[in-house]
Amino acid sequence: MIKKIVFGIINVFSVLIIIAAVFVLCTVIFTKSGEAPSVFGYTALRVTTGSMKPTYDVDTLIVVKKVDPETIKVNDVISFYSQDPVLDGAVNTHRVVEILEEEQGRVFVTKGDNNNVTDAYNVESEYLIGKVVASSIVIGKISRLVANPLIFIPIILIPLALILISNLVGTVHMAKKIAKEEEEEAIREAIRKIKEKQQ
Repeated sequence: MIKKIVFGIINVFSVLIIIAAVFVLCTVIFTKSGEAPSVFGYTALRVTTGSMKPTYDVDTLIVVKKVDPETIKVNDVISFYSQDPVLDGAVNTHRVVEILEEEQGRVFVTKGDNNNVTDAYNVESEYLIGKVVASSIVIGKISRLVANPLIFIPIILIPLALILISNLVGTVHMAKKIAKEEEEEAIREAIRKIKEKQQ
């Protein structure tokens, strides 16, 4: 009984992982080149530099929510497509230290918590991805490990494949068992009718 429950939990977990993986894969595939994938207005990013220490250490996973630029306030941490030629349009995450109201709309002056000076290029509203609303260093570390093929293949992909194969074999076995039981029941019914006619 306990064995069935454990396998049931593992099966459900494996199916959920597959659904989530397919969903994320589709999201990434259908996201325009150069843009951060977004699910229901939320984007998950991993911090790769120490510019936001001690607030966000390297490898911290941050959740960024797409918001109206008008709602951004000084001291909010935002993610944006940097216009700094050195970063070549890469995603950057820094704190808003000043907001300028210009003809083209709101412009944000940003700075990394661990940097001594503000960013050389201000952030125009059109380049805003969103505001950071959550973070986790633990999940970030795990996501980095999972992203490593040397970890992903032996620890996740292979066990998942084994579970799927096991499920497939179990399903085929169950189908054969059901078919055999139905066949036996049909034979018993036929024998019963023959006996009834003979009486």
